[in-house]
Parts: sequence; C-alpha cells; structure tokens
Amino acid sequence: MNSFDKIYKKCGFSHRVISTSDFEGVAHGLVAPVIVMYTSWIIDRAEKMGIKRLYFLARDGYLMRDIGEKICSERNNGIVCSYFYCSRYALRMAAYGFFDDSAYEKLFLGAFKLSACGMLLRADFSPEERQRVYNDIGFTDDENRILGRGEFSAFTDKVRQSEVFKSIVKEKSDRAYSLMTEYIKQEEMDRQNKIGIIDLGWTGSLQLTLQRILSSMGINSPLVGFYMGMIDKPPAKENSQYNSWLFTEKDNCIKSRFAHNLIECLCSAPHGMTMGFKKAEQGIVPVLADKENDERYINIIRQKALDFVADNKTEYKEYFKKATLKILLYFMYKPDKNTATSLGVYSFCDDVSEGYHRSIVQKGEKKDYSRELIFYKILHRDDSDGFYWYYGSLAAGDIGPKWYYRIMYRLTRYISFIIH
Repeated sequence: MNSFDKIYKKCGFSHRVISTSDFEGVAHGLVAPVIVMYTSWIIDRAEKMGIKRLYFLARDGYLMRDIGEKICSERNNGIVCSYFYCSRYALRMAAYGFFDDSAYEKLFLGAFKLSACGMLLRADFSPEERQRVYNDIGFTDDENRILGRGEFSAFTDKVRQSEVFKSIVKEKSDRAYSLMTEYIKQEEMDRQNKIGIIDLGWTGSLQLTLQRILSSMGINSPLVGFYMGMIDKPPAKENSQYNSWLFTEKDNCIKSRFAHNLIECLCSAPHGMTMGFKKAEQGIVPVLADKENDERYINIIRQKALDFVADNKTEYKEYFKKATLKILLYFMYKPDKNTATSLGVYSFCDDVSEGYHRSIVQKGEKKDYSRELIFYKILHRDDSDGFYWYYGSLAAGDIGPKWYYRIMYRLTRYISFIIH
C-alpha cells in the first residue's frame, strides 16, 4: 500500500491509486479525490450556514458543480447547485463605469506579457478605439511590444488621465452592466437570503466586484464566498464573507509550495472565458471565447471525480483538509518527471483578457530557472516571471541539481509573500 492509499484509507475511502505516471493515473489517483474533498467541505459549510442555493462560478466551478449536485442529491439536503457564467473580465467590464478601486484600477495591473494593446483589450477596445487613446496621450510606439514594468507603469499613468479613454470605458461598461444585471436577476440571486458563491481563490477580487454590482442593484443579501485558499488578504466589505479552506494569506509556508495556476488548469471547463452576455430567445445567455484546453482531459477528471463520489461516502471529515494538503503539495511542489509532463497538456494565461496562452509546463535552460531565484530577482526587479508552474517545469526539464532550484525557488516565494 503506497502513501496515497494510506491517506485515502484514513479518510474512509475505498480508493486505490493505480499509477501517477500518465494523465489518467494522475486524474484518478490525485486530482479527482482532491476536488471531491473540497466540494464536500463546501456542501458541509453551506448546510451549517443555512444556504439554500450555491452558485459555482465559471470556469473554476464547472467540475465542482457536477460533484456538488451529486453530493446534495445523496444527502437530500435541498441545496440547489447552479452554474453561474462570469469571469473577472465580464464582471469588471460591468463595473468599470463606477470608476472606483473595486474594478477600475484592475485595468492597470501588471501581467506576464505587458503591452499597450493588451492593457486596452482588458476593456475590449477595438483597433480604432485604441488609436484614439494613443493619439490622446501621444503614444507612438508599437502597441504590441512587450513593455518593462517601468514602461508599463508610465503608459498606464497617462491612460488614467485620458478623457477619451474614460468616455469609451464608460460607454462599454454601461452596456455590459445592463446585461449583467439582467442575468443576475434571471439566475435569481435577488431572491436569496444568503448568496453562496464558489471559486478556487485567490484574492477575493471577483467577489468584491460582484458585490459592488449587487449593491448597485439594491441586493443586500449577505454574499458568502467559498475558496480553496487565499493568497492575499481579501478586501473587507460589509455583507461579504470569505471562507478559505486549505490556507489563508498568512500561511506563507503552504503558499510557497502551492501552484494555484496548476489547480486552475485542473478545474477547467469545456468552454472558453465568459466575455459578456447577449439577449436570446431563451433569455440572457453568455458570450464565450474560444476554449483553450482539450475537452478530453476535462472529461477524464470529471468522470473520475463522479466515479469517486459514487464509490465513496463523502460526508465531510476534518482529516480531509490535511489529506488534501499532503496530496496537493506532493504533486505541486515535488512532482516526478512523468507527472509534470502529463500535466503539461494544459495551457494558461495570467491576464484577465486572456489574449495569450502557453503551456503550464515550460522546459527551460539553467539560466531560465535561475532568473526566478531570489538573487536574480533582487538585481532585476523589472523582469516578469518566466514560468506558470515552476516546480513542474523544473521536474520536466533536464537540469540539476533539482533539489537546489526547488528549495531556492520556494525560499524566493516565501520571502516575496512576506514582503508583499
């Protein structure tokens, strides 16, 4: 019996890990049980809090909604599990017109690939609209050139002051807000005594934006968020509650080993990002971007998770949290080469506009891994991060000693979280 089988036996599961050397083995042995345990915690908390309807937010909540429906059906607890189409992009588009920090300032955040065009695409600016802004602020550079952090900051400072930019944002935001509020009413959020939303994490910004919109509609029911973990302290807001399962913003030791980009990939949905909404015969429907990940892998995890629920009692136990951390930190922080390579089928984007994607696993040369370590970061603070999942990319690469780079990167992240 391997260490994972012992963990599952202690959880009370009749589950055996067959292999973790390929994608299907990782999905069966590691990913599906983790998602089920997380969803079990959500349902347990919702029952105790008297929440009657849970909104699983697209796209991270896609798999958990199906699992939640099955668990709630077995428990006959009367909780309705709904899938709520949204994204940081769609919610912020509806809130930009407020011109406050809850959404508007998110337009100017940094990302891996920083360009003038990429920043304006966060608010769906057309080529003609972008040119109007460039003319207004005197920007004559190539809009697709990747900017350093200092250059990007200088560019956004000018954009902030542009009246042309503000007027275009307001017009787009007002249109998005009208459709968003109709969709919220259609999904009966305005009829709930408590509104429960489910996401993976990591800062609470999406919940803050949603509550800003709900408040503007006169909906003052408590908004209760359930999250796998929090990397940053969530913003304090009246009538808003954040429930974090595995770790909070204070758990720097866990955060330094945790790969939040990877878990987002593993909880992908078989559809693209919600870009906005439109009216149709059946009501308000989402406008979706093209999907970026292969539906086959999503369906494998979904089926393995549903099989896990069917084969096991999923009444929540306190040990589930400890078990999940052991499993996640094993294959996130110290994966073997086969596991890392098998998960490299996923692509990811760290920007709200999702204007680019690349593999979650990027094999690099020695200098590429060294650039992410603390000594280099101190001297080159203007550089962007080169890996979405450093530990997996390290495992898949051909450099050594791996233990050195793994420990040094963990130290780098730990220090960055402390001084953040």
